[in-house]
Amino acid sequence: MAEEKGSPVLLADTLETEASADPGPVPTKRMKIEAAAEELVGRSNIGTEEAVQQRMTPAAAAVGDSSSASPAVPINTPPRLRFPPYPETGKRKDLRNWQDECKRIRAIAAKDPRLKLPTRRKPKDQGTTDAVLSSREKVVVRDVARSIVNISSTTHDGSKRSQCTGIIMGQREFNGKQRTLIVTCSKIISSMGKLLDPIPKLSVGLPNKTILDGQFLFFDDHYDIALLEIDVDLPLQRPSIGSGPEYGQEVFILARDSGLSLRARHGEVLWLEESDFIDRSYQMFVNCEVPLAGNGGPVIDHDGNVTGMAFYSNPNAGVLSISTIMTCIEMWLKFSRIARPIHGLGVKTFEFLDVSLQEEISVDHGIDSGFIVHTVSCYSAAESLGILPGDVIVSFDDQHTLTLPQLEDYLLSLGWMFLNNSSSTVDLKLEVYDLMKQSKRSITLPVQFCDA
Repeated sequence: MAEEKGSPVLLADTLETEASADPGPVPTKRMKIEAAAEELVGRSNIGTEEAVQQRMTPAAAAVGDSSSASPAVPINTPPRLRFPPYPETGKRKDLRNWQDECKRIRAIAAKDPRLKLPTRRKPKDQGTTDAVLSSREKVVVRDVARSIVNISSTTHDGSKRSQCTGIIMGQREFNGKQRTLIVTCSKIISSMGKLLDPIPKLSVGLPNKTILDGQFLFFDDHYDIALLEIDVDLPLQRPSIGSGPEYGQEVFILARDSGLSLRARHGEVLWLEESDFIDRSYQMFVNCEVPLAGNGGPVIDHDGNVTGMAFYSNPNAGVLSISTIMTCIEMWLKFSRIARPIHGLGVKTFEFLDVSLQEEISVDHGIDSGFIVHTVSCYSAAESLGILPGDVIVSFDDQHTLTLPQLEDYLLSLGWMFLNNSSSTVDLKLEVYDLMKQSKRSITLPVQFCDA
């Protein structure tokens, strides 16, 4: 390693400092004396108090013992580590000693606890750095982050399960105490749609790094959500609740990982509908990945409103509208049950048809809105009433311009009627158009409810 003689003392207070760095300007005699004095203080065996007294601020040292001056204020920090000056003798022994001393100082610097300060660390997730760029976005994301927690579950044999993110949903009074409600992904306490038995131990990691026990309340496999609560003294902030995601909208997906660090991704709600799964056409999709431990994390708009919950799915991340989540929570808090509709139909909206097909249906049949029947469940009431794939449901109870998530919310709202009246079904009025027969008929479809 070639070095020029007369190199100055090099700072070693960061790991990035290397012994082979540019030596800089040639030190003066005074600089060498000061460096040697600092090193002497750092290596001496004098007591801490005595060393502190020797390192008073320059202003205090200049004032001395003058009675009119302010008392000396010691600097309560140890001397900064410095590399020794490069040996000017040219001897190999001196060079080896210099290298060994630089290595020793570098090892000490690597253990400096200040390196762990957030002002000196590099971000742990580059994806978050790339997703949240502007100052305004950072303020919005940081504000919502106060309302998200990490949730982990441990089975009774000590096995760790996957991590999820939870959203603070307010408080409820139970046994005279205020308890904080958290909604998350149902996978934290279920497997293959079944609640784990016994229920695993739930741990909730708060933004301030506090870990609390979580108490399971309910889960719904159909919507993949679970509700739990924690007993916490400090008030936790509930985020601003929006009305639901919009197609084409730019959103953030937030998560809190196992180290309780914030993670984020940025994407767009896709113009996409999937109705292959009966009764699950309410899902929306985003064109970005879900962050690590982000199952159950909030989907937020650029104003910081929570519009949905994110789920792992392929090839695109799934989203459940926050309006559906709120209805489920409110229904459970009032009835301790959730009544979701079972109508046996998989539908798509007219809006998502190809524009050329829309024009053909509009010109030939005079239909400009509604829902296209994609699948019909075998042995269902819809099948017995003659509803077939390819038919157009012009309206559900006079509702004809709803998106599928909005239609799901409307049908779920009928669950209130079911729970209030304790009836087995609720009738749904359909206007169904048969494109082959070019005829429209009114159908009364009895909608059953799964009492979860």
